[in-house]
Amino acid sequence: MIQIIEINETGFSAPSELYNQRAVGIDFGTTNSLIAISTQQKPRIIKDFQDEELVASIIKFNNSNFIIGDKNFPLHSIYSIKSLVGKNRDDVLNNPTLFDRFKNFIDLNSTSLRLNLDGITLTVPELASKIFIYLKQQAEKDLNVKVEKAVITVPAHFNDAARGDVMLAAKLAGFEVLRLISEPTAAAYAYGLNKKKQGVFLVYDLGGGTFDVSILNMQEGILQVVATGGNNMLGGDDIDHLLAQYLECSVAQAKQAKERLSYQDALKEISLTRSKLEEIIQPLINDTINITKDTIEQANKSEIDGIILVGGSTRIPLITTALGEAFGNIKIFSDIDPDKAVVWGAALQAENLTASNINFLLIDAVPLSLGLELYGGIAEKIILRNSPMPISVTKEFTTYADNQTAMQFHIVQGEREMVKDCRSLARFELNNLPLMKAGGVRIEITFSIDADGILSVSALEKSNHLSHNIEIKPSYGLDEQEVNKILENAYKNAAYDHNNRLLQETIINTKSLIYNVEAAIKEMPPQLLAEDEKAEIHLAIMELQEYMNTNKRELIEEGSKKFEALTEKLIAQRLNYTIEQLLKGKHVDKIS
Repeated sequence: MIQIIEINETGFSAPSELYNQRAVGIDFGTTNSLIAISTQQKPRIIKDFQDEELVASIIKFNNSNFIIGDKNFPLHSIYSIKSLVGKNRDDVLNNPTLFDRFKNFIDLNSTSLRLNLDGITLTVPELASKIFIYLKQQAEKDLNVKVEKAVITVPAHFNDAARGDVMLAAKLAGFEVLRLISEPTAAAYAYGLNKKKQGVFLVYDLGGGTFDVSILNMQEGILQVVATGGNNMLGGDDIDHLLAQYLECSVAQAKQAKERLSYQDALKEISLTRSKLEEIIQPLINDTINITKDTIEQANKSEIDGIILVGGSTRIPLITTALGEAFGNIKIFSDIDPDKAVVWGAALQAENLTASNINFLLIDAVPLSLGLELYGGIAEKIILRNSPMPISVTKEFTTYADNQTAMQFHIVQGEREMVKDCRSLARFELNNLPLMKAGGVRIEITFSIDADGILSVSALEKSNHLSHNIEIKPSYGLDEQEVNKILENAYKNAAYDHNNRLLQETIINTKSLIYNVEAAIKEMPPQLLAEDEKAEIHLAIMELQEYMNTNKRELIEEGSKKFEALTEKLIAQRLNYTIEQLLKGKHVDKIS
């Protein structure tokens, strides 16, 4: 039976017999979306108005109403809207897969990403909110209660923009989002509570549009993510498209053939065998296995106690076979329906956050390092990859030049040592700094990531208490290669990045040394430094600048040591002169 209902947002009213509010868990999926409620740690899927648990994430507009869940993929329906979350217009236009999927809906006259659905033009969060409204209505009908609080799951590698879009969509539907949790974490949460498992577990989550893998340490009462990996542009949809190209048929027909071959060896009517299907999709499955291996290595966990399968695509037999071949005799858990594990975990977390008698701690992890640009283009990491969330880290910075009245901050994300190789998130400026010598101003920078994975950055100048706060909501998502590509590049270029950072730090220190010496010469009275001494120092500075132009760290360091030795007398003279000026005219009893 088709999952279908008309949404009348303005005319809808909740049931009259309402009692205490309840918190639900929502799995907003690429292919299907689900909503569940948990009572006394027992989750239950809330069925829709057609008595179905899985709601197809398909949106249609007809006769002034939004229709959700029509699986027939009619011409004027949008499906896989989740794959656009966190993207901007250029992201879609430059991505062949996304463009092909949504080319009939993209509003090319708009500079932002907007989709035209049968004459109605909406943003991605506005469209996604229609699915949340549908889920909300079915929950309120089932529970006979006003439902306003929810825990919502997102792929582990959703960035701030994508998480922000999901939160906005939920808010537009009337939900207060108690927590955003990653889908693999939610699935493991379901196993941790229901099965009382303990140990180190790997969650392999292959959904319709994304692939996520997480390593989790599960103990009684505590679930901590220690490493994450994945690809936001790899999922069951990609398998469907590959198969559709091979069969020269529609994606819907390919999807149906794939599902049937999960429990049949062959389809006689189209002359397709399971072994041929596996041959076609083997490269995609190999990609997921390689990402899984990399994540295990990053977690530094030699022993994995079990693999938890999540996502409808894990029903493909080849996946279990590939995992067995790659990881030996590690037990594979699939006793919770892979389509339901995520929403069960979300529902359990919703109950955990609203029930006083439950004590279970869920700790998610930061997928990529976050930091600031330092002088010389160096990326200074403030919050490291795989740090537990929520987290707050404060570091102190200072000015580089005398009487500097402003400081610019460039926030970046990534694992490389230089800013040019990282992803830019945001910029802001702290103005009206007190007039002080270089290094005199003290500014505290605090990076905070909340439990939903949203980053905020604050700057505080300590003497005058100037402050600036910013919440990071970048206008675009990660590129197709996303986190896995970033980490791969960081690993390949680790030695180069390390040496390049050391070189830049050496150049910065040398420039600072020259600056201080030149400033000292300007401030000293002429009688303290002979002209031939000034000339010698000037020549030494020119020589040191030539060393810096070679970009050879050892040569620069050697030149700096010689320069320091040459100017040692000058620095001592300046210090003595400064002290003499401070003491001039003062009685010895007043000197403390």
